Formats: sequence, C-alpha cells, structure tokens
Amino acid sequence: MTNWSLAVLSTFRIILLILQKDKTVFNGSQPESQVIAEAIAAYRFNNKKREIIGVPSLDTMTIPCIIMLGTRPTFYLVPVTRALSTAVVTGQYPETPTKVVKCDTFWGPNRPSGEGMEMPEYRRVAFQRFIAFKSLAKEYWQTFLV
Repeated sequence: MTNWSLAVLSTFRIILLILQKDKTVFNGSQPESQVIAEAIAAYRFNNKKREIIGVPSLDTMTIPCIIMLGTRPTFYLVPVTRALSTAVVTGQYPETPTKVVKCDTFWGPNRPSGEGMEMPEYRRVAFQRFIAFKSLAKEYWQTFLV
C-alpha cells in the first residue's frame, strides 16, 4: 500500500483541489487534520505563486478537498484565511474559529462501513456527489484563479 496525496493545479500552478488517501491505517492520525493542514499549505503556496506572477495575494481562499477511505469519498470545503495561516505558522491558536463544510458519502445506518464503490447503489450516490462537488469546487476556484 502506498500513501498519497494529489493536488489539481491550474495553468499557473495554483492548487485548485486536494485529493488525499486516508493514511490513518498506517500512522494512526486523523485524516481531517491532514487535509486541513494540506489546505493551509495550499493557501500559502497559492499566495506565493500569485506574488511571483505579480498578482496580489488573497486574504481568504476556500480549498476544495476530498479524502478517500478505500473507495468511499468524503468531501470538504476548507476556508483558509490569512489569520489562520499566520496562527498555524507561528504556533498560536487562531482567534477566529474556522468552519469546515463536510459531506460524507454515507448511505444508511444498517450498511457495513467497509462497503464502497463495489456496491452499485453506493457507486451511484458517490458519483452524484462527485459531479455536484466538481461544480461547487469550480465556483470556489474562480475566486482565486489567475
């Protein structure tokens, strides 16, 4: 098994989306913490790229993220502000709470948690969510694309 994360980049190498395999099986950490840390890193990376090409940095970016646990996706919109980024870099607690939007692809309390894309009903729901998330992600990309 390999651990992986993937970032979708624009023409100017601006990070548009983070796709991460859940690494908790291997190292016991929480996948949401990992993807939020990657979103903060993407914010910093994107602003640095903007400065390099002569475009002003942004105070806020919402980074779309997906965590794959096996074949089960969970979708996130992570709003990253300059204040949050600075707090993380300086090791301080942010003054303002960050509210991350999460969408689990969950399809019933009586279903085994290990079931995923191999089940046709689940696959249909998951693909509908992927399509909806793609449209939503594009809306957020438009706010920080150059």
